[in-house]
Amino acid sequence: MIRYTTLAVFLFAISLFAQDEIPERLLLTGGQQLGSGARALGLGGTFTGIADDYSAIWWNPAGLAQVKRIEVQGTLLRTGYSNDANYYGTGREGTTDALRLNNIGAVFPIPVYQGALTFAFGYSQVTDFERRTEVTSGQANQSWDSFDELESGRLGQWSFATAVDISPNLSVGAGINYWTGSSDYSLIGDYTEAGTAYHTEQSLFTDLSGWNFTLGGMYRPGRMVRVGVSTSTPFSMSLNEDWSFDGDDGYFDYKMSYPWIWRVGGSVAPGRWMVGADLEYRDWKSLEFRGETPFTGVSRAEANRQIRDTYESTTRLSVGGEYLFPAYGLRGRAGYSIEPSNFKNAGDEADKGVLSLGMGILIDRSVMVDMTWRTTGYSEEITSGLKEDIRSKQVLMSISYRM
Repeated sequence: MIRYTTLAVFLFAISLFAQDEIPERLLLTGGQQLGSGARALGLGGTFTGIADDYSAIWWNPAGLAQVKRIEVQGTLLRTGYSNDANYYGTGREGTTDALRLNNIGAVFPIPVYQGALTFAFGYSQVTDFERRTEVTSGQANQSWDSFDELESGRLGQWSFATAVDISPNLSVGAGINYWTGSSDYSLIGDYTEAGTAYHTEQSLFTDLSGWNFTLGGMYRPGRMVRVGVSTSTPFSMSLNEDWSFDGDDGYFDYKMSYPWIWRVGGSVAPGRWMVGADLEYRDWKSLEFRGETPFTGVSRAEANRQIRDTYESTTRLSVGGEYLFPAYGLRGRAGYSIEPSNFKNAGDEADKGVLSLGMGILIDRSVMVDMTWRTTGYSEEITSGLKEDIRSKQVLMSISYRM
């Protein structure tokens, strides 16, 4: 029910968690894993083997070598979240939404005698933490009578990257990334313990930061085919928490190691069509605490053992396609991805199927406007008696200007 970090300590008082266990959901394993750019997400996140605009700085920095003109790109993201929560027979819907910057940055190709040399810099928000759960008990003698649980926030990276052609058909790229973000969590609820009714108000604000590197390669065996690979290296993320529990305040700082991200993808573009596919692997079982944990009675060694028992690595599969209508300067696109749950005992219903539809309009040969609509649905039943049917929708608009 309550999934994140220090709040588990609060709930010891009302016996929702054993003192020797970490929460079912750690902050770094939650949220919606998005990505960068309306075009890439309109293709279902199938961009490792395409990567031909600024958003390649996230998907595959080697693709930046394909950008031959100075490009400036910015993307807005609108997220809507709906959760139909059923708690012991009584259902309630929790909703929330947010408007945020998805990316902003620029690509600078450098004139060279042959091949390509390109630099890029900017910001990409790749995870959002928008979530809301509202619950009313349908049975007597349950821990909760009612509660309203709300979380908002985002996690993104500031990146500097470069790409170069090392042969006519092969590019390599690398980037250094500063990760930054925050999660703002609150809960207001009523519960009964030993026949006595209580009201509780809890909050937890977490700042996140860390550094890592991105490496990539792009092979172009012919005019129609591209194959890309990329990896985002592990890094130690600092989590600085400020909490409040029924008038008591405190803070706790700790570090966790974020896992590897590996991607491989390819695309084929025969004429006006382009189709592609991607695989993305995240080694969630290698997530670990790097020192003292924020949970009373749980050592670093025990918490890391529980992570390996609770979480599993995931492989996301995505496919996407695009068609060019040259008479109108219009591109239509669609994509679909399957994103397995990283929680070992979540069941098949917790796997996310994400459908994407989008279009791009070329204006005056210099300005491209891309728009994307995405929808996903899944179910979770982590805590006994509580089932959540979750729906999330995103609308993105990118404007790219090439000089």
